[in-house]
Amino acid sequence: MAEEEVIILEEESGKPSDENETAQGGAEESAQKKQRKKVVLLLAGIGGALLLLLIALIVILATKKTPSKETVDADHLAQKIKSAEKIKPLATPSQLEQMIQKANILYARGNKKEALNLFEQIATFSASISNYNLGVAQMRQERYEEAIGSFKKAIQNGENRCISAINAAACALHLKDKKRFEYYLQMAEAYLPDSYNSSLYSYLYALVNYYKGNYFEILSAVAHPTAKSYNKELGHLGAIGYAVFDRPLKAIDLMERGATPQDYLILGQMYAHIGDYPLAVQYLKRAVEESDLPLKSRKALALVELKNQMPRHTADLLSELKNDFKGKGLDIYPVKTKLSPAVYDIHAAQRRYSANAILVPPNAFRLLFEFAPFKVFNAAQTINYIKKGNASIYVDEEKEATKYLSRSSSISHVNLLISKAIKAAIDHHLREANAILQKALERYPNHSILHYNLGLTYAQIGNFSKAHEHFLRSYHLDSGNYLSAIFALMCEKLTGRPIPQVEQFVSDDLAQFTQPDTLQRFYRALFYFYRGNLSAASKWEGVKHDNRPIYLLLDILVNANQGRWEEAQKGAGKLRDRMRRDVLANLLYLHIRDRELDVKRFSVNAQRYLKEHPLDLDAVYYGSAFTRENYIALRFITGTLYPFKKRLERKLLEEMKDPAGIVESLALCDIYLKSYEEAYVLFNQLVDKYNHEDSRTLFLAAVASVGAGHTASASALLELAKLTDPNNLESRYALGLLYLEQKNYEAAIIQFGKIPNGTFQSEYFDFDIVSGR
Repeated sequence: MAEEEVIILEEESGKPSDENETAQGGAEESAQKKQRKKVVLLLAGIGGALLLLLIALIVILATKKTPSKETVDADHLAQKIKSAEKIKPLATPSQLEQMIQKANILYARGNKKEALNLFEQIATFSASISNYNLGVAQMRQERYEEAIGSFKKAIQNGENRCISAINAAACALHLKDKKRFEYYLQMAEAYLPDSYNSSLYSYLYALVNYYKGNYFEILSAVAHPTAKSYNKELGHLGAIGYAVFDRPLKAIDLMERGATPQDYLILGQMYAHIGDYPLAVQYLKRAVEESDLPLKSRKALALVELKNQMPRHTADLLSELKNDFKGKGLDIYPVKTKLSPAVYDIHAAQRRYSANAILVPPNAFRLLFEFAPFKVFNAAQTINYIKKGNASIYVDEEKEATKYLSRSSSISHVNLLISKAIKAAIDHHLREANAILQKALERYPNHSILHYNLGLTYAQIGNFSKAHEHFLRSYHLDSGNYLSAIFALMCEKLTGRPIPQVEQFVSDDLAQFTQPDTLQRFYRALFYFYRGNLSAASKWEGVKHDNRPIYLLLDILVNANQGRWEEAQKGAGKLRDRMRRDVLANLLYLHIRDRELDVKRFSVNAQRYLKEHPLDLDAVYYGSAFTRENYIALRFITGTLYPFKKRLERKLLEEMKDPAGIVESLALCDIYLKSYEEAYVLFNQLVDKYNHEDSRTLFLAAVASVGAGHTASASALLELAKLTDPNNLESRYALGLLYLEQKNYEAAIIQFGKIPNGTFQSEYFDFDIVSGR
């Protein structure tokens, strides 16, 4: 992620002319050129470091070449030069060389302004010093054209010809002069044998081959050095070679040997490249504090913190860059928003939908919503109405119906509305159930049970902000409705919007149970599971219960989160037996049973299992978002998604009443199959034709838009998704990335600043650092 330095150009072909210093002809692009392009992006910052090392090397050569017994007060002499005071001619060039040495020390220590001033003063006495050292001074002042002239004279006079040619090539790089770069690089290679007996030979050999793109030769020099001199510099070049050959750990090992503060930025970037973001953060923080590249290091740290699940810290860093550098610091490395591999890669998708991922929070909370009971006044009346019993859903009876409505006719009417809604939910028509309950609330706005049921339909649809609103309202209307309270807390976890007071109220109430019954013990265990207190939640294991689906699910969750997979599998078997054709119950059993298998073996087993256990696919066609997502992911993982898509297309032609779920299923299939344009059209159809303007649908439309390359449309859809649900963290994260890509840093800061640190990792979006600097 370092700002790109132009450090590599194409290889020379043909022999140059001594008169015009131009290379004849041009070599065809080779695989080595492609590798050079790769290394520019991967370790671009090393280029600058190499140039500094190179100049430091020149100073050593210069001082070794003409050892002086004389001493000179460089500061005093510099002041005389600066004041234009008339001074006697210098006795020897070594006095100015000592000044060059002092200037280089100042430069290396970060006193660049003083060092460059001293170099400029030295250059006024060019006649008294060697052309080689004059080239160094001019190079430091970024007077590259003049420096090339000085190095050319040095070569003609036989002064350090190989290193002079390399420096001339480096100056040509800064001038973007390809022909002269190739000319001097070829010259450096020609003069390389002159240094064979020098302790510098291995380093010079590696350096020449680095510029030529011969990375295997660099590794040869690292493995077989001619002397112990300049091992650190040689190691830096070796790190580049190993990075090109995709051996990042070896590259890091070479960089870490004797690393100085100037190397921390590069090491931070290298650790970020292999995905070790905590270590990358450590090195980048050290680079900010200890190196002379605090601005570059802070820019890199801002992006690495995004990868490290610390978006709010990224917002803080961007704000600091804006304030400390008056806006100039915000010109950070260019990024490109992309879809996360979990969206389209089979192995990543398997990890995302494995038992280890589904059975731990926050996904575990979504599972609980799927198996949670709806509440009614009269369970017998409701079951008689829907005529399906609790085959796939459990119905809780509210004992204190008269608490809410005094007139029996009113009680009967509201129970009828609830019964209709539950019937629609059992048939997997969740949006229909949601609409019935919303209409019922218009007549009974202060009805706890209606709010609870409405919250549950919103949770299953995937709108957790709305679910939280109604669960919390239900609890406020009935403080004994602990399930509403705990579900409200779970929604807070899913939306990143905690309300500590509610948690404390529930904790205090549950602690008052002296001789709790089964239901009260369930509430306690569920609350402890929400808190992450598995030791306390495990007390649920000894409780005998009537195998309600949500009781069985809590058995599974507590055992799985404590690593007791055999017990978890037994619980999953009971849940599947209780709900034979339920999609999620069977998927849970399958994931737990085959959790340790690789993709190939899992796929074979899953295909066989699905043939032997026919499922009620209405749950996928019309039902909850979580069921639909998990089933389609299973089809993707097992390689059977394409035939299922064809089945969906046939089903869509037949469906007249409620086609929206089938359309969404097709769109999700298209995302997995990388048919982003088709997915984009289908999601827009959901929004425009079926009025699914909820935050989740808008967000998924944006996912398809990014995949299809419609970033402007994606930004607009994400803005709508954020306005519809300000707690949709996925939308905020994706929107922040797109703003970062567009260099709209102020807007990116706002979005990232709304996402808590350490609690959010996007399942859909990621970003790359792009070249072009």
